[in-house]
Parts: sequence; C-alpha cells; structure tokens
Amino acid sequence: MANSNSLRQNKNQHSIKNSISKVMDSDVDFAVQKMISILKKKYPALTFEHTKKLSLSKIISDLSSQYPQYEKDFSTVMKESFIKPDGGFLYATDKKGNRKLVLVAEVKHQGTNDKRADEGLPKQAKGNAIERLGKNLTGVRAIFKAESMIPFVCFGSGHDFQDSSTILDRVVTMNDFFPLNKIFIEKTHLPFEPVSMFFRYKDWSTKEMTKIMTDVADEAIKYHFR
Repeated sequence: MANSNSLRQNKNQHSIKNSISKVMDSDVDFAVQKMISILKKKYPALTFEHTKKLSLSKIISDLSSQYPQYEKDFSTVMKESFIKPDGGFLYATDKKGNRKLVLVAEVKHQGTNDKRADEGLPKQAKGNAIERLGKNLTGVRAIFKAESMIPFVCFGSGHDFQDSSTILDRVVTMNDFFPLNKIFIEKTHLPFEPVSMFFRYKDWSTKEMTKIMTDVADEAIKYHFR
C-alpha cells in the first residue's frame, strides 16, 4: 500500500510539473516571437534566426578557433550532446553576412508545494531545476568567452523562489554573487561575469518576458552592429 501511495504521489507530482512546464514553454515561445517582431521593425536591415539548441561540439569548435593554444586540451563530446534552453538562441545577421548571437533565453520553474497543498498532497523535496540551470549557464559563459558581453536571461518562478527561500541564494551564487532581477550584459565587472537572472515566486507574464528579452537583445545588437 505504501508503494502504491508513493507511486500515486509521484505521478501527481509529475503531472503538476508537466502541466506547468507546458504552459511556461508556450508563454516563452509567444514572448520570443513577439520580441522578434519588435526587433524586425526596429532593425529592418537585419535578418533574425531563432534556434532551439546548440551542440556542445560546435561550442568546443568555436573555442578552439578562438583559443588555438588550448585546442588539444579541450575534451571531446558526443555529437548528440546539446545545450537546449527553453527560450532558445536568437541570431542576427547583417547584409554583409556578419552573424551574431544576440540572445540566449532560459525559463525555470521550481517548487510546486503550494499547488500540491491545494490538492491535499504532502510536501516534496525542493527540485533540481537550479542545478540544470547551472550546467547550461556554464555552457553559455563558454559560448561568449571571447566576447565582451553575455546576452543571457533566465526567468525563474515557483514556490522555491519565495523571498524567504534559501534557494534564491543558490541563484545568487551562480550569478557570481551579483543581484537578481537586474539586467547585466556587458562584462564590466571582470573577473566576475553576472548575467540577467529574473527570479520570483509569481510566474512571469509574456509581456514582462518580451520586454526584458527585447531590452537584452537590443543592447547586444547595438554592441555588435553599431
């Protein structure tokens, strides 16, 4: 009976997570398309391309070109290994063919104990969305290693990100101890490399995500194509 109850609780837990994830994916996809529409109007001379993933082998290949002295030191990875942030990668290309990555967007939801309580379910241990974010952030910082900026933004929401939660301190730690809910793009604090981390309990609306992502991409475009 105990195993049966445990299985049922796990099934309910995953059901809650999956339904939230689907809504978040839909929201960020809508926000990305809205942002692209805004940028196309503002920069008619640029062509925009949105992709969902980037292979680790491509990242290592680029690093090898940028830092040839370390080419033989980099590890080899499986061809099937990718970085796949929820908001994807946005590239801008000018008429000369110069193609630049101007935005990487991520969305994370962690903590469903409030929703579980509504369904009469017991509390669960705090999730690992932050750990997954940490892995992606390491990859993103590598992508922009030779750049003077990191146009990355992550939107986090959920019960684990209440103001009183120590989980927020993990996010602050990932952000080199720089504050959350603030845009950081250019590397003006070296050797530290803070990025734009927007975290809170309440879900981020598509309007809010569109505005913030547009601001980040806009600054990156001005940096690359000014």
